[in-house]
Amino acid sequence: MSTTDSSSHESSLQVTTYTYKASLREDMEEADLIISHAGSGSILEALRLNKKLVVVVNEDLMDNHQQELGSALHEQHYLVCCTVSTLEKALQAKEYDSLEPFPQPDSTRFSDFLDARMGF
Repeated sequence: MSTTDSSSHESSLQVTTYTYKASLREDMEEADLIISHAGSGSILEALRLNKKLVVVVNEDLMDNHQQELGSALHEQHYLVCCTVSTLEKALQAKEYDSLEPFPQPDSTRFSDFLDARMGF
């Protein structure tokens, strides 16, 4: 693990990197802002923790599902979606400060649907 501090007159930024770590959940819980790749698992974990999220899409993927998911959630104001080349601009714009909270899962929807279909 390595940590770098970069200070400015407005704020201090702490960046922590790992070669490998089995789980990032504890780090995500402590974070004020998460910058992540745009994989669906990472996106859902951060959003379910109610964290401000900036996702960076891998533009090299064919049939880019990361772009589709990131763009759809960006349009709904749940996260900020960008590319490596637009990351700095996205961070400077601070659009992440006005994101909507992601709805928590409703564990009864599926069973309610089945009950209605089965006539219960």
